[in-house]
Amino acid sequence: DSLGGALQATRYLIELGHQRIGFLAGRPDLRSASLREAGYRQALSEAGIAFDPRLVRSGRYEHDAARDAAWALLTAGDRPTAVFAANDLSALALLEVAAELGVRVPDDLSVVGFDDIPEASQRAMPLTTIRQPMGQLGSTAAELVTALMRGERPAETHVVLATRLIPRATTAPLR
Repeated sequence: DSLGGALQATRYLIELGHQRIGFLAGRPDLRSASLREAGYRQALSEAGIAFDPRLVRSGRYEHDAARDAAWALLTAGDRPTAVFAANDLSALALLEVAAELGVRVPDDLSVVGFDDIPEASQRAMPLTTIRQPMGQLGSTAAELVTALMRGERPAETHVVLATRLIPRATTAPLR
């Protein structure tokens, strides 16, 4: 549930008191990226926070692109106090750039990722993230492929699986 997960992430940052929330977007050609941006925008709108396009950069779900985007966000004149990254790789790249710039996480900047890849929990500062049910995702995909191979028409071709916020060390209330 890319939309629902993005809503959870952004709402969580808002609940922590953040108003200037940046977004490291994914690849614009992927549905997951579009849904995650839509969830980010919807949460801002629900909270009465104006969307600011200067707080959005494309990390394209790639480490190097995310580093460039993070650099642009964190060196801007009025940088965000929090960032929701559309995937964990982008969030981890953002953490690297923050450390290089002397931006203290979570004191100066809260960061939330998406996916809950193994590296998210194995860092010295574990990443707050949105967990996707990867096992269930894999088994559901296998069931769909198996049904298609048997010539069956699946009842659904787009399945939405629940996501869950996993709070860790990279988020804190706005100071």
